[in-house]
Amino acid sequence: MALTFLLLCFSALQAQQLKYGIYGGITASQVQGDPYSGFNKLGGTAGLFLNNHIDRNIYWQAEIKYVSRGVYKGPSDNDQTLFKSSYHYVEIPLSVHYLVNEKFLVELGTSPEVLLGAVFWDENGILSQDLYPENRKFGLSVFAGVGYWFSKRMMAGLRYTNSAIPFRDPEEWNNPQYRGYFHNVMSLSLAYRIGPGSSGH
Repeated sequence: MALTFLLLCFSALQAQQLKYGIYGGITASQVQGDPYSGFNKLGGTAGLFLNNHIDRNIYWQAEIKYVSRGVYKGPSDNDQTLFKSSYHYVEIPLSVHYLVNEKFLVELGTSPEVLLGAVFWDENGILSQDLYPENRKFGLSVFAGVGYWFSKRMMAGLRYTNSAIPFRDPEEWNNPQYRGYFHNVMSLSLAYRIGPGSSGH
């Protein structure tokens, strides 16, 4: 039954001339609202994409992806403390892409997301979950990016993602400077188009 369903889905994709593929890459992230600045936390991302034309140079894209985000503050000569957090999300990005000369693209989109879990460390190791802050299970991000199709099936892309709503409430509600905590993520990825067609768009 499952195999039949997958075959039917594949046939439908072929009939509609939809393009689809896979991608993966690395992320560098920080959290806006905490005392640690800098895109120092490295992580990874991987997912599937599906797209089709709206117009000759414009197309929509839907994705499902995994991404890790967080914070990293390492020890230094003046401060031997360490703090690291890692948040694991599943996202469903939806975007519109504008293609220039069939090679360069600019994208804008939004991404509903689900928090799978989070882990926090200090210089002594993983912290007890009793000390973890309360984070929202569901969130929303916005993103923008650029990309370059350097072959018919391969693309390199750079994307910046920012939380549209805070993933954690502010600690001081009566202070207007504290709006909450927001993920800032830079990602660099490679995409491989599996679907039909002669070019990557």
